[in-house]
Amino acid sequence: MYSKIVITNDFETLKKELEAEFGVKNLRFFIYDEFMIENARDVMSEAYIAEISEKLLVIMAKSYRIEAQNALLKIIEEPPRNVQFLITANSKNLLLATIRSRLVLENRLTKTARMSVNLNLKSLSLKEISNFIDECVESERADKLGKNELKELIAAIVLKACEAGYKFSADELGYFYDLVRLADLNSKSHSLLIPLLLTIFEKGYS
Repeated sequence: MYSKIVITNDFETLKKELEAEFGVKNLRFFIYDEFMIENARDVMSEAYIAEISEKLLVIMAKSYRIEAQNALLKIIEEPPRNVQFLITANSKNLLLATIRSRLVLENRLTKTARMSVNLNLKSLSLKEISNFIDECVESERADKLGKNELKELIAAIVLKACEAGYKFSADELGYFYDLVRLADLNSKSHSLLIPLLLTIFEKGYS
């Protein structure tokens, strides 16, 4: 057992594997949508509870606040006796370089084929946008477009636009990232895809 970072998009499978490997008694899970400073304090409090046998503290979060990560630096660098840490994220870029430099990094992300996007972004029209949105709404109603598929679709559209020659500002890219996060919160496809595609459409005429 040793401290490390695991990059994965399948938290649940990893959780089951850890329970099977180490046993429930040797694990403490801290699972959040966003890892904040108060969560870091909870982890540190648990770390300082003395144990006879080794204990693995597993942090799983979709995003990590900078101040929360900074709070963990010292205890990760000098952990209490018999305590190890496992930090899980779906991208190493969510974690500070200072955190990454102190832990072994294991990348378990599975490469998947990029979702196809049936749009001609080089000559995008409002009619084409309307037809595309209608198709997505129908797919959503038929349970063929869940939140994970919607997140992939947004990412695929942005990537295809970049490949088509569109240049986006840092603010625009940040806005696209916010749309992905909203998809993760079960926002409807039309409320995310319409502003995304209109941004690309207007960009083509700017």
